[in-house]
Amino acid sequence: MDFLEKEKKLLSSEGMEHERVNDQGRQLRMEGYDPHPKEEQPKETFGLKNSFDNLSVGSDREGRITIAVTSQKGFHSPSLTSDHKRIKGSRRRTFFAHFGEFYTNAYSQGEGAFAFRTRKNLPESRILRELRFIAAQRISPRQREAMPILSLEEDRKRLTELRTHTEPDPLLQQEKQAAENVVTKKTESENRFIRRMRLARQQTYFNGKDVPLFRTLRTNHSLMDDGEDTDQDETNLPDNSDTQGMSDLTEEQDQFDIMEDDLSEDH
Repeated sequence: MDFLEKEKKLLSSEGMEHERVNDQGRQLRMEGYDPHPKEEQPKETFGLKNSFDNLSVGSDREGRITIAVTSQKGFHSPSLTSDHKRIKGSRRRTFFAHFGEFYTNAYSQGEGAFAFRTRKNLPESRILRELRFIAAQRISPRQREAMPILSLEEDRKRLTELRTHTEPDPLLQQEKQAAENVVTKKTESENRFIRRMRLARQQTYFNGKDVPLFRTLRTNHSLMDDGEDTDQDETNLPDNSDTQGMSDLTEEQDQFDIMEDDLSEDH
């Protein structure tokens, strides 16, 4: 999708996000996620939904966070297949990374629903960074737009490039304005996602106790990163800590060992 398409989708009334929060501790099933028959059904902690796409975040008793992204209808195609609408645990495909597992439906060919399940107690920035990296490897750019913040860093880089062009070309100016709107909207979504993820982790790992919230986001709207592959919560970093922005994602690819399993367990 180009910036004009992204802008139309994000800023339309159908593209408006609506939050749902499980703040009563009820045993709500995650929307759009069927676990493998041998797995526990995660309890949904929060979700974000518009007329096109749905994001559901849940946790299990072992403290693992699961993020499922599904689509109810396409921006240009009203009807989608069932592979877009839910992850099917009995016939999914699994990709392993250092920090969790990434799932797609077995025959989705880079399209359709996807999900990510973490290991225990990962910081919010690490969860998002891992999901961004592996999604870029395993699903199409169009499908990543079902969770718009996954392509935010790429959009920021493209916007920076567009800002270097000053010629009075109406089409260029239109694209530049659309890029500004898209990046602003996605940044708001990113901040909302991080805040909700923090609360989800607080419920999962800290039994609802208050966690000190020092610095979560950079003033230029990019995420904080803990700078190390540890389970330490980056909210406890001192103000003079040396942190690294998420734009360094592509430089860290050698840290990830992504393997595709033989599907024997997931069929």
